[in-house]
Amino acid sequence: MAAYSDSSANEKPHITVVRPKFLQTVDKSNTSDASSSNNDDSETPIFSKRKILLRIPKQYKGDFMHLTVSKNWLVCLLAAPPPATQVTLLRFFLLRALPPGEIALEKYLAGYKIGNLFLDYTGHHMLISLIPKSPGLLADFLYIHGNGPKVRRIEKFKDHEITSVAFNREYGTESSTGPILLGTNRGLIFETELTLEAEKPSYKKQVYDLGLGRPKYPINGLEFLRVPNTNQYLIIVAAPDYIFTFQETLRSDEKSLQAIFTGYVNGTQSHGFETAKTDLNYSVLKLYAQPGEKFASLWGWLCGSGIRHGRIAQSGITTEKFLLGDDLVPLDKDIEQRKHLSSEERRLSVPVSFVLTEYHVLLMYPDHITGICLLNQQVIYEEYFHEQMGKLLNIVRDPFTGSVYVYTEKMLFNYKICDEHRHVWQIYLGKGLYDLAEAHAGNAKNKNLVLESKAEAAIQTGNYKAAAEILADTNNAFEEVCLKFIDLQDKRPIITYLRKRLDKLPTENNEEQLMVLVTWLVDLYLTEINYPGRSKVEKEEWQIAYDEFMRQFSVVKFVRANRATIHKLIAQHADNHNLAQFAIANEDYEEVVLQHLAAEKYLDALNILRKQKDPELYYKYCPIIMEFIPHETIEVLKSQGRKFEVTKLIPTLITIDTPLHIAEVTKYLEYCIYNLCETNTSVHNYLVRLYAQHQPPKVIEYLETEGHDASLVHYDINYALCVCLQFKVHEACVFLYCLLELWYDALDVALGFDMALAKATASKPKDEETKSELWLRIVCHEIEGTNDVKKALDLLNECDLLRIEDLLPFFSDFEKIDDFKEPICKALKVYNQKIQELQHDMEECTKQSERVQNDLENIRERCLIIEGQEICNSCDTYLLVKPFFVFGCGHKFHADCLEKSVVPLLISEKSRKLTMLKQQLESMLTQSAAMAENSKELQKKREKLKHEIEGIVAADCPYCGLMIDTIDQPFVEDWDQVNVDWE
Repeated sequence: MAAYSDSSANEKPHITVVRPKFLQTVDKSNTSDASSSNNDDSETPIFSKRKILLRIPKQYKGDFMHLTVSKNWLVCLLAAPPPATQVTLLRFFLLRALPPGEIALEKYLAGYKIGNLFLDYTGHHMLISLIPKSPGLLADFLYIHGNGPKVRRIEKFKDHEITSVAFNREYGTESSTGPILLGTNRGLIFETELTLEAEKPSYKKQVYDLGLGRPKYPINGLEFLRVPNTNQYLIIVAAPDYIFTFQETLRSDEKSLQAIFTGYVNGTQSHGFETAKTDLNYSVLKLYAQPGEKFASLWGWLCGSGIRHGRIAQSGITTEKFLLGDDLVPLDKDIEQRKHLSSEERRLSVPVSFVLTEYHVLLMYPDHITGICLLNQQVIYEEYFHEQMGKLLNIVRDPFTGSVYVYTEKMLFNYKICDEHRHVWQIYLGKGLYDLAEAHAGNAKNKNLVLESKAEAAIQTGNYKAAAEILADTNNAFEEVCLKFIDLQDKRPIITYLRKRLDKLPTENNEEQLMVLVTWLVDLYLTEINYPGRSKVEKEEWQIAYDEFMRQFSVVKFVRANRATIHKLIAQHADNHNLAQFAIANEDYEEVVLQHLAAEKYLDALNILRKQKDPELYYKYCPIIMEFIPHETIEVLKSQGRKFEVTKLIPTLITIDTPLHIAEVTKYLEYCIYNLCETNTSVHNYLVRLYAQHQPPKVIEYLETEGHDASLVHYDINYALCVCLQFKVHEACVFLYCLLELWYDALDVALGFDMALAKATASKPKDEETKSELWLRIVCHEIEGTNDVKKALDLLNECDLLRIEDLLPFFSDFEKIDDFKEPICKALKVYNQKIQELQHDMEECTKQSERVQNDLENIRERCLIIEGQEICNSCDTYLLVKPFFVFGCGHKFHADCLEKSVVPLLISEKSRKLTMLKQQLESMLTQSAAMAENSKELQKKREKLKHEIEGIVAADCPYCGLMIDTIDQPFVEDWDQVNVDWE
């Protein structure tokens, strides 16, 4: 059989079912749909039954005994009609038209009857539990693999009737079941592993005992799950009157399931359990997982009281109580009522089995199928099976595809589930579970109904703000919703509604709606902010909400396009703060500054200036602000760094001449010069003036910092000198005079207040004559009129340029010479030494001149002999064929070869001179050729030019002189010319 091609389009993609290629579909049977009366009669039923005809080979006749389906593999047991004892296992793959696998089982069933048929999740491993018919035999079970006809008895489990199996979804493969759990009719739980390989023996481990020695305590349901993305395992075990739970976290390399029960066997852990009063000797445990998912989300347990069901915790499981919720779908007759029924009536009133779907449970009674909604326990489907169909045997679900199958002794049916969640939203809505109802509403119309009901419930409880948020998501008329909240004293609901509508409003082609929403919201916010009697905290809360609203992108965009409208609206509320904020937001800073200045809020005005980026506003308004808050103004100016032209700020800095203002201005100018490296002369001049007028000691510090090079200082030296003279900063005057090299003026000023400074000034000139004259002025200042010999001698020792003869004129003619005896003797010795040095130099000069004269005479007599086979060192041709030059080093060159070698090595100046001389020579040659005879004067000029040319070309040997001298010069000096030549 293949999946159904007519499955509902609303079903999830991974449970799409296609009709089997080789099975015939019979017409739908008559069904009664117990859906709510308000549903459309033409609505497709949630559950619809289709008969399936399996293509059973003709040689096999009989009725179904057991049937199960997993991963589209259908396995069934057929019993031949009496008196034949033939029992055949058939295995179909429902997606392909292939012949079924066939295995005859009658030879394994002598003395036994079949208890149950189990199929793993892969559809390849089949277990058949065998129950002895006579007391002499022991219970047994068979293992069959889907890829082979071989049937194996599992001898290790003799005398154990297997009533339930928990297959391994994690480690089970097509060749091996992996570790699995087996439950018996005596309450024992075993672990084993079954494989395709017959030679590999199965192992048997008893992991837990729930029967505690009782001869009959069947385990009717057994499941184990692994929590996603963890190594935590959950075990669920169902007995007739109890449901037990176990949980444990194993090591990542641990595959054995025995470790899950170790703590419970040792007594360190206690299993969870739920009890149920029952009159049944069986129970049924079923889990529901989305098709293809390994971890189940719902659990259901059929016991005497009905179907108990709930959710399974998906994460964060720390105890054995991971079965969440315990809702009950009661049976038509409870236990007490069933006591008064006959055995047949009791049998017909209790379900035999069931399957869970996402929102429903399908109960199989002995003669009919009932579908009940798990959310409201309403019967939505019910169908009776007549006798011709055969006795109902079981209802099963393929965990891989989610398909539900029901089989009788004679027929097989498939239940198609179509859009089972269609009415879930209405159920949740009826229960007041609005969030769940909204999540399951599906289309926009249903969702709108849910939201309306949710909002109405919020209004009934007085939660108008929540109602406003909800109604903003509906498609109800704008005016209708506004009328619900407009008269409320609390404006939060209407503001909430308007803001949400604004957020959902498309920005394009909705200018009118945008205008209404934004202006209305602005008006509401400003009204609440300025409402009489508001506390400070309330005003702050409303202000924060208003500021947040005004920062929204759509609001900002609208306000920029309608600035005048919003400005007028804010002005009508007389809200100066928000008017200023609005101006700031729209970068109209000048308007804000003017408002603050008018209100004498100078600090606020300064803060606004700091927030904006236009320096012109600083130049314009800082003079006003500086008058009142100089310190803060200067700190703001400093914080802006290089943003300003300091020269434009000077009007700000010279506003008021108070000590506080002067100190702050000085601080700012120092910051500009020393931190920002300001070089403007007017700024430096202003700082010099402030120093000279208010802090004279700092003038010389500043001047020293600027340096002693007049070409590098940033202030005007003459202006600084005038200022220092005006405010009598004498030391600075001396420094500036020295900078201007006005040594005599500097000395005159220094002599007036500091002799040490005067002496230092006199020592500064590099010209010894000037320095000598300056020291003579000091001598004159110190000695003249005093005849103080000691001072004179001290001055003589301090300056090397002074001589005793320079000091004598400052003393009277009658001064005793004894006091000067030692200096005079010293001077005479110096003169004598100099005379001797001069005599020695004269003798050396005489000897040098004689040597030069001898060398000249030797040169006149020197000659070089040139033979006929001599060649040019440049072109390697005979030397005598053309005019040539011979150098003392022995190198010989033709005149033209020499010129070619030398010209590239000449500096540009000599190269230009050589070119000019050659042009002049050519001009003279042209002129002499035109004349009949050459004059002597012209010949002399021509000879002179030749000598000059030869003086450049033959000045030195190119190999021994020029090339060595020019080795450090670049090959190319004029790159611009090179680029032109290449182009």
